[in-house]
Amino acid sequence: MSVENSRKSAITTIVTFVLLNIIWTGALSASAEQYLISPDSDIVTEYRFDGPDILGKDIPFHVIYEVNEVEGMESSEVTIQLQLSDGTVIEIHDGGSNVSGSGDYSLPPGPSVFLISIKQNGQIYPVPSDIVEIDLRTEMELYTPIKIEGYIIANVLALVLIVSDRTLRSWAASRRSKRGSPVVRKLRQEWKEVEKSLSGGDPVDVDDLLAGSTSASNMMSKRRHWSVDDPEPELEEGDEEMEEADAELESLDELGEGDETGLQGKATIDEDVNTISDLWDKLGGSQKKRRGP
Repeated sequence: MSVENSRKSAITTIVTFVLLNIIWTGALSASAEQYLISPDSDIVTEYRFDGPDILGKDIPFHVIYEVNEVEGMESSEVTIQLQLSDGTVIEIHDGGSNVSGSGDYSLPPGPSVFLISIKQNGQIYPVPSDIVEIDLRTEMELYTPIKIEGYIIANVLALVLIVSDRTLRSWAASRRSKRGSPVVRKLRQEWKEVEKSLSGGDPVDVDDLLAGSTSASNMMSKRRHWSVDDPEPELEEGDEEMEEADAELESLDELGEGDETGLQGKATIDEDVNTISDLWDKLGGSQKKRRGP
């Protein structure tokens, strides 16, 4: 691995670890908010809900409330209690109206319930929403109980991603090296076509090549046998003319070198030569004279 690739790999590793830890830190600050009673809704004296089970641990639970008198009504006594799944009862508010507050608690997994009662003049009022307005909401920090576990999982996940990425890159590089360059693939394809053509369209077999070489050797042996046993072939008409031409050349060689004596002086006209045929006959006659009987 080159220095540049090593540097890029180190940067990628650091960024992956940092990014996943930042994501988990952001998730820890998130909370699940839920409105139980709003000022415009009817007041429920018993509001049941289930606490989520996060590895069996208690969840940080925040309760925010506000109680106000309805315009024209007298002050009332308001009691807000939280009964947990283990039977514990927590007093959220016990007092008059026109108050607001909040509290931080631990919510165990399982069913819990808010208990609300409205009293006026010492008696429970049958329609509490006619005399008071309650704004009650909760917030749950779902991931805080598993803060440490989350950081461990985030770092393990980062390690798995880095190892998987390097493994996939190495596998891809190995595949590319096995496939070779486009030129090598082209040559391999052409060689396969040659193999098919040599064996009649099927893959080349060693037995095919051996059979071909054996048949070629037999043919050469037969040709040598024929060349020894067969008599000399008879001369054809063209071969005879070639032998006569060779004989004429030998007779001309016997005459020796000539001179230009016969070509000098004034030319005379031969009256017997009128056509090319006459010239040919004269030339033929002179050649016969030179050849002799």
